[in-house]
Amino acid sequence: MGFSCLLQGADTLTIQCGAMVMEAGHAVSAVITRDARVRDWATDAGIPVFTSGKDYNGQVDWLLSIANVDVILDSVLAKATQGAVNFHDGPLPRYAGLNAPVWALMNGEATHGITWHVIEDGIDEGRIVAQQMFDISEDDTALTLNAKCFSAAIECFSDVLAALANGLNTATAQDLTGRSYFGLHDRPFAGGELDYDAHAS
Repeated sequence: MGFSCLLQGADTLTIQCGAMVMEAGHAVSAVITRDARVRDWATDAGIPVFTSGKDYNGQVDWLLSIANVDVILDSVLAKATQGAVNFHDGPLPRYAGLNAPVWALMNGEATHGITWHVIEDGIDEGRIVAQQMFDISEDDTALTLNAKCFSAAIECFSDVLAALANGLNTATAQDLTGRSYFGLHDRPFAGGELDYDAHAS
């Protein structure tokens, strides 16, 4: 049985996942975005588009926050009767917060990953719906690592759709004892000043 969802996001990943939702026989009832590419895709697909959640008055089964850069309003969350799932560009609980790929590179990690998680409790603390890890190459940059994050998100999105169809019965709680959080105002040591005598790693 298919479900309905509201998409909120602002990148090509939003479009790719939205297409997968419909290809799987589910419904994208509306899209909230300020991104022209996402807006054009939704319009071409006949999906109602809203630039702000304040203007959305519908009701859906699920809210999917995918490459979303805007705060999700409580009034929008309330419109999703079964819940909401968010794409996070880092492995939870180790890399919660913002700019996870950049912090992973700065910390010299050998692997990184992405997480689809339920929006509940604190920031990035919700149950894990799907997660995928991958290697970080020596020549990876923030740009290439972000691209790997998007690719991994697509690769396991079918698992997310299956979990949504089953009411998230398989979602697992995070072990928050291993949590790290990187906030908006966090900065690297010494303000990111480079020591040209230091090793690149």
